[in-house]
Amino acid sequence: MTKEEMYPLGRDETESRRLNEQHKLLLDIVGGAIDKAVPLDNISTVADVATGTGIWLWDAQKQLNENAGQSERQFHGFDISAAQFPPAPAGITFSVHDIFQPFPAEHLNRYDLVHVRLLVTAFPESEFQKAVENLLTILKPGGYLQWSEVDFAHVEAGSDDHPKGTAGVQPWMKFVEVTKISKCAPDTLYTAYNNAGLLNVANRSYPIRGRADLVDRAQEWERQFFSTMIPVILLKIGDAADKDEADEKGSKIKLDLEEYFADGGVVDVRFGTVIGQKPN
Repeated sequence: MTKEEMYPLGRDETESRRLNEQHKLLLDIVGGAIDKAVPLDNISTVADVATGTGIWLWDAQKQLNENAGQSERQFHGFDISAAQFPPAPAGITFSVHDIFQPFPAEHLNRYDLVHVRLLVTAFPESEFQKAVENLLTILKPGGYLQWSEVDFAHVEAGSDDHPKGTAGVQPWMKFVEVTKISKCAPDTLYTAYNNAGLLNVANRSYPIRGRADLVDRAQEWERQFFSTMIPVILLKIGDAADKDEADEKGSKIKLDLEEYFADGGVVDVRFGTVIGQKPN
């Protein structure tokens, strides 16, 4: 199974809208585009790897302008596909690049901050180390690598308190097993950072369950996530023979999830941000 085959989501306009809404929710969950450990005054060059629609770059630019003053900064987004690249304003550029391939010479040792997020479904757990080591080549000495990921380690236990709570969780966890993706990507990253020799490594966990201020938005994110993923996953894990069967089974799962949400449930998906500094 190739990395592109593993990736279960599309790259069309509908998926771009979902990603942008997901981005807004994630910023509220983790408290902003740039982690609090990063000294904003020292950031003049920023890279976003697996940038998708590029929306993180806009918010990072805004955060820096508002908190570190208006100055000349460079922002660059990399992605394996240009399908979701937007028109770029001054100071933001984009290019196509695979996170596992050597970066062009002009990007080596260039960035004060390299940001990555939500690649857990794109490749197996065993490949995180390789990705981290390749990203370090574009990071300046003393620069920061910030990577936010999803933690699925609690979803099974956290959803068994309601008869419909495991509806979407069970096929998803089977997908995790079949594709060998990381069950807890933040912990996998924490180990990879330390193995790569990064300094001041921190792993911050951000649950969404129990956040009363986010219940409605968290449910909507999970609704869109599972609605998008479930039919594709059922096919990938062999629980459906064809698209029609996947859609039929997926519709039943969606109804069960709606009952779970109506009773106030939130699937216990967590996010984690891992931050580390490249030695000088």
